[in-house]
Amino acid sequence: MMTRKEISSLLILLLVISYGFYKYVTRSYSDIRTNQDLLNTSVTIEASSKSKGIGAQIDSVFSYMRTLEKKFDDYDPESWISKVNSNSGRSYPMDPDAYELLTIADSLYRLTGGRFDITVKPLFDLWGFSDSTHVYTDSLPWTPPDSLVIKDMLHRVGFNRVRYNKDRIILPAGMKITFGALAKGYILDKAREYMQRHRFLSGQIDCLSSMTFFGKKIAQVVHIQHPRPKDKSTIGNFKIKNGSLSTSGDYQLYFEYQGQRYNHILDPFTGYPVKDMYSVTVIHPSAAWSDGLSTALFVLPPEQAAEKLKNFAEANAVIYYNNAGETVSLKTSGMKDLDWHEE
Repeated sequence: MMTRKEISSLLILLLVISYGFYKYVTRSYSDIRTNQDLLNTSVTIEASSKSKGIGAQIDSVFSYMRTLEKKFDDYDPESWISKVNSNSGRSYPMDPDAYELLTIADSLYRLTGGRFDITVKPLFDLWGFSDSTHVYTDSLPWTPPDSLVIKDMLHRVGFNRVRYNKDRIILPAGMKITFGALAKGYILDKAREYMQRHRFLSGQIDCLSSMTFFGKKIAQVVHIQHPRPKDKSTIGNFKIKNGSLSTSGDYQLYFEYQGQRYNHILDPFTGYPVKDMYSVTVIHPSAAWSDGLSTALFVLPPEQAAEKLKNFAEANAVIYYNNAGETVSLKTSGMKDLDWHEE
């Protein structure tokens, strides 16, 4: 018969073994890696996994993202989107991922009354914003195109003239499309799903203008860049545990001419860059939708943009714009739940 001391010692031993087993089965490894040459920006992935080879796992995510990027790269003549554009006027085989993007683009086109329009590509090229040699440059040394040329180019814009289904797509002759306002977020969604399928415990993908999170136990603080920085680089912050966010800003790609800023987000009705809107940040479970909505809201008047977002129960937004020379903001009521703070 065991003594009390022996029983106590055995219980302690069992507890130690149990704790050791618990730590073994719940062990995890973390790593952070950055790819400087992906999605025309810098992409950072922070993740945790039960695998010691988490670094290689993250590298596989980068590789997967690159396969998607190759489909929608405007600068690659072999990409799906380049081939569609070079075959305008003729039917071209549909790609499954492109079909998903087209359905989102269609919804946003209708939401904005045509102001979100992926056929703006000819105008984008005319303004020079698609010049791959300037893709990393904030301020560009250009001049605006001739107004008559812009007016003529408007005839090549109009998503309502694009015909597509799950098998084929047909662009009218002379028209081109771009997924610049959607592809980055879509690829982040797919990368997040890839990581979840491959049993990452948690992850965060950051490509500067868009981010997505999953498996987080503690809310992360996200800062919004100040659109007109003077003595501070950020203008506000909020907390997010899981979900996605995207920011569209007139400071991301632009040039100045005779004291006026011309940014890369174009109004398809006028052919000119949108004025007085500074930045739009959208929080949504899907990075593709946060990416598309941030641009869709950017091309609308601020009050109308906030009203349109009410169609998306899971979305929130912060909008900064110019009002009589002052930087002012509109925020959805749900930002309070995300612990929003002005800085």
